[in-house]
Amino acid sequence: MPNSLFKIDHLSKVFSDGTVAIDDVSLELKKNQVYVIIGPSGSGKSTLLRTLNLMEKPTHGHIFKDDQDITLKSYPIEKHRERVGMVFQNFNLFPHMTVLDNINSAQIHVLKRDIQAATQVSLGLLEQVGLLEKKNHYPNQLSGGQKQRIAIARALSMHPEVMLFDEPTSALDPEMIGEVLSVMKNLVHSGMTMIVVTHEMGFAKAFADEIIVMDKGKVIEQGTPEVIFNTPKEPRTAAFLKSVLNPL
Repeated sequence: MPNSLFKIDHLSKVFSDGTVAIDDVSLELKKNQVYVIIGPSGSGKSTLLRTLNLMEKPTHGHIFKDDQDITLKSYPIEKHRERVGMVFQNFNLFPHMTVLDNINSAQIHVLKRDIQAATQVSLGLLEQVGLLEKKNHYPNQLSGGQKQRIAIARALSMHPEVMLFDEPTSALDPEMIGEVLSVMKNLVHSGMTMIVVTHEMGFAKAFADEIIVMDKGKVIEQGTPEVIFNTPKEPRTAAFLKSVLNPL
């Protein structure tokens, strides 16, 4: 289909210790949509996300992007990662580089931009995430929320087609979560295609076009936020939502 971004076909991932992280998952993910993947810890959410960026190689099954099977050995992984941005739980910034150099680096080395062009892009993105004044700081001079906003700017500097977010707020103190979610909300409004693994149910309710629920490596349910939060079909979905929305 012309609007299809990823087609996941009977995907499984078994780690070397025998742990089944993904168990026969099939999904179609479309462009210009926001998908939020929820479910208990250990349900395979992050592993599924990482297969879309080829940070994890599936054990069985296939993933198609633009009708190309990205699981083939011949598929150009580095070119793929230019188009599929990834934001991690723990920022992954280079500690020895300034904020500006962190954002410039991949533009210069991967996209082959000259330093003036890269810097122009980076400064625009720093302004977008509200951290222009931190351009000459090092990561150890930043709060967790600021580091994550820099990580988002760095991923955006490649002009990706889709942004993958792997628990982007879970390493943050509560008062810093809002500033990262604010940047993500602005991305939603800009039309960016996003696939987000998160426990932030408020974000899921307000901004997801579709919610995907995982449990024990399987997709057990998917639907609009209204359906998933108000009338879930699966008892396991209802039990999970009760545990995160009403923990006591």
